[in-house]
Formats: sequence, structure tokens, C-alpha cells
Amino acid sequence: MNHIPTANIRPVAIACAALLGLACAGVALAQKAAATAGPKPTKAQLVAELAATLQACSYDGSPVAFSPPDLSKGGGTGKQVVAEIMKYTGLPANFVVVEGQVPNAAAVIMQGPDKVPRRVIAYNPSFMGDVIRATKANNWAPVSIMAHEIGHHLSGHTIVPGGSQPPIELESDKFSGFVLYKMGAPLKDAQNAIATLIPEKDGETHPGRRKRLAAIAAGWTEACELQGGGAACHGGTQGGKSVAVAQAPAPAATPAPAATAATPAQTPVAKPAPASANALAITAAPAPAPAATAAVAQVLPKADANALPSKGVQFIYDEFGILDPAIRAQFEKQMHDHAQKTGVEIVTLLVKDLNGKTAEEYAQAMMRQLRVGKLDVGNGAVLVVAPEQGQAAAVLGAGVALDMGSQDKAAQLDRWIKTAWTLCKKKNACGNWTENLMLAADHIRRDTSHSDWTIAYSSLGDLQKTDAAENGKVTDPKQSKTWRKITRLSGTVENLAPPTGVKSAWVNEAKLKSGAKAVLMRSAEGLTTMLYIDPRTEALMPGGKLEQGKTYTVIARAAGLSWNPKDTQSLDLLSYAVTE
Repeated sequence: MNHIPTANIRPVAIACAALLGLACAGVALAQKAAATAGPKPTKAQLVAELAATLQACSYDGSPVAFSPPDLSKGGGTGKQVVAEIMKYTGLPANFVVVEGQVPNAAAVIMQGPDKVPRRVIAYNPSFMGDVIRATKANNWAPVSIMAHEIGHHLSGHTIVPGGSQPPIELESDKFSGFVLYKMGAPLKDAQNAIATLIPEKDGETHPGRRKRLAAIAAGWTEACELQGGGAACHGGTQGGKSVAVAQAPAPAATPAPAATAATPAQTPVAKPAPASANALAITAAPAPAPAATAAVAQVLPKADANALPSKGVQFIYDEFGILDPAIRAQFEKQMHDHAQKTGVEIVTLLVKDLNGKTAEEYAQAMMRQLRVGKLDVGNGAVLVVAPEQGQAAAVLGAGVALDMGSQDKAAQLDRWIKTAWTLCKKKNACGNWTENLMLAADHIRRDTSHSDWTIAYSSLGDLQKTDAAENGKVTDPKQSKTWRKITRLSGTVENLAPPTGVKSAWVNEAKLKSGAKAVLMRSAEGLTTMLYIDPRTEALMPGGKLEQGKTYTVIARAAGLSWNPKDTQSLDLLSYAVTE
């Protein structure tokens, strides 16, 4: 067992007391509400409440009636709990937290005063107190609920009117299990809210208890295995250890020796996060070890097209435990800061085995499984280096691919394998070759540093009208309010293979030659809409491939708008979700 300096114990003990206090405050709020609003809810009522709780809701408020508050004012308790959870994700938040008149808790998309859609987690503090009581004072239960809602937003799930989709609910359950393991929760506690209050039967928008418990268990186990937990990951009784957050150290002068994989209790992996250096825990567990000073091997989930995806929480994965930890920490922070500034997530995987896939197939699979980037705008990139197979690949999300064009980062990674890998293996440490490996990711970072990933419009009609108003007046794209802007739109697919040469539904043949697929859609406003989609994007979508006759909510970037509403409006599709 590693020796833990006593200097680390006090901050964690204070943190434990603080977060336990949050849970107690939730009970107090619930008791206060019960005293003024009547008898406390029955278990049956809580079942109905929680069935609606883990629900991705639309920006227009359905199915949860939501009165938009001032987004600058959030409820203290919920914001603090979310802040604690975010410390363990290693990712920047892309949402705000507010206390609102919702029955329970919800991930929602709302329009601000400027009509720009924003991601929000809304919660009712009284409901959180009710959950704690119903789960016999289990403080992890409300934390798991909030972690689930965070999972929706960090994954970039498209939230549609009328409820949610079972696949993305299971994804968020898996994320909740993953994060709660890292926070120190035993599996039983991570599952408590679902096990206690969710019905067994599947609903229209939410799966039943058994499927959701399995998703949480999958996330919990995956987090344990990633940190080298080994056989202990399958017992479910031992929670993970909180991961200390540390600033990136200065580059090492000499390569650091590799270390064998350790259990979470022994050697946590350093993760940059926009939080203090004191990692907090829910229960009174031993203080976490400081940031790792030796390279640690990790275990990635097996690439599987049928596996349930779950948001990854780091930017560099090293299955050999061979990258220099100081240099790696610097690049982790750099990629985190880039994600915080632009939203673009660039993940590098140094893998032992491609499991019979090509490097590109593996990268595409991990883009989906780790939900790299935000799913709605496709702003992720996955770089795979498999030196033992002599293969490398760079797969870009739909949005990043539009920005990067035809630049090939795989060739750069191939050169690294040929030049550096023999030396890395000889010393069992890559030393400064770690920096060379990360140059490909750094190039993508610089090339995407000025990208705008804001979903600026809530409908194609609004976007087209704004473009028409600019017609003949704005010639500089930098001054335009519509040039390459991202919009949300709803519409029905009319043709999955529209013919070329038809003026009423014009297809850009140059787009087809570049590998894009054209899809004809009729927007909710009746606009003729031609969507261009990278065929690989369909494999990333929770709802499967597009189908003719179905209605979808689409996120797309303007590609060729016309001032005339009777003309074809062309857009590059980034993501979609079934709404009918």
C-alpha cells in the first residue's frame, strides 16, 4: 500500500463534511416543503416522479412545464452538487444549473433573451430531499440523478420535443455509473435511485429498471477497469477512489519508468479539470493519493459496434503505460482548455490491440463508444496509434471534418510509429517522444481554435429569413449572421437518394463527389431542404440510420442558403434525432 501524506487528509475530510452537509440540506429543504405543501409523497408518487426525472426535455418545455428563470441565478445546493460531480469528469461544463419549477430534475434546452438555445440542468430541491428519504437516507441517490442529467449535456444529446429516447437514457445511466465509481460510490449506491424507484416495465421514452441497472453497472465497471482495478471491478462492493486534480508539472528531463497497473486505491491517474486541487468525496474514505508521478497503463473498453456508448472523461489513453506522465499531463490540460474554450474534444489513443479492426475502424468505433465531442454538433476527433500492428488513423466528427477539409493526420502518426516506437519499447518509456506523438492532436487543436459551435438558430425558418434580410447588404462572411452558422430544425425526410439535375430540389454534385450523401427533407416551415451527410455519421446516431417518411430534429451547418424561400436550402448535417 502506498503511503499517503497526512497533509492530504484534512482537505478531504473537510470536503466529506461539506458534501454530506449538502445532502442534509436537501433533506431540510424537502422537510420544509412538506410542512408547507402537505403530506410527503408516497413511494408510488416518487416512482412516477423519478420516471420523469431522468428525461431529456425540449427547449419549449414539454413534457415538463418549465418557467424559464434568470439564467444567471441558480439554486445553491444543486449547483454545488453538480460542481462536485464535474470535478471527477475531467471535462468542462457546457450547461448552467438553475433551480426551477420542475417536478424533479431535467436536462433541458432553453432559449435565452437573445433566442440562442442554451443547455440547462433544472432541478427541484424538494424532490431531491424526497429521493433521499425514499432511498433510506442514501446520499448517493440524488448525486446519481444529477450525474445522469450531466451525462445528457456532456454527450451533446439532441433533446427533442415530447420526451426522450431509450438509447440516450441508457447512455446517461452508464455515464452516471462511471462517474460515481470515480467519486467513490460502491455499485449498490450508484444504482440505489433506479433500484428503489424505477418500475421494471419499459416506458415509451425510458427503459425499465433491469436495463438501467445494467447500464449503470457497465459504466461503474468500465471506470474501474480503466483505472486498473482488475478482478476487484466485478465485486461491486468497493467504490473507486477520488482522483486528485493537479496542475501539469514541468516536462521531465529524462523519461519516466513505466509502472504496472494499479488499483484505483493505489495510483489514480492525474486529470486536469476546472476545479480546485482538492478532490472531494461523498463518504468518509481515506484521502486520495496525489497525482501519479509514474506512467500507468489503462484498459480501454473493447471496440464493439453493439456496445452502449458512454461519455469518456479524458483526452489521452495509454494502454502501454509508456507515455511520459509530465508531458502527458501538460497535453491533457491543453486539450481540456481547448474543449472549454471551443467545445472541440480531441482524444488520442495509444492502443495495444485493434481487435481485428483497421485503425480507422477502431477510431470510428471509439468515437461512438466514448462519445468524443458533442454528439449534436460533431466537434470531436479521435487519433488512434496501434504501434504493435503498425497502424494509425485520425477520424474526425462531422463538424470538425468540415473545418479541417482533407488534411491527413494519420500519416503524421504513422511516421511516429516508425521513428519512435522502437526507442519507446527499448526504454519502456517514451520520454520526450510523448510530445512528438501529441503533435497531431495539437495541429487539430490549432486548426479548430476559431470554430464556432453555437447552435445559433432554433429553426431553419429563422435562419433563412435572416439570410434573406442580409441579401445584397452583407458581402463579408465575417459580418454575416448566417454564414456557416449552425441551426436546429425539424422536418420530414422525403427522399434518401434525391436525383441530380432537378431545379425544385437541387443537389450539389460537388458535395456528392466529396463523399457526402444527399437527403431531401421538408422542413417544418415547408422549406425544401437538402442535407449533406457524411455516411459515417449515421453510425454514431443513437436512433440509427435516417428513414424516409420519418420526422427528425436535425442539427446542421448552413452550406448554401437562398433569400428565396421557394429555392432549395442546403445544409451540412451534423446530427439528428427521431421526433416521430
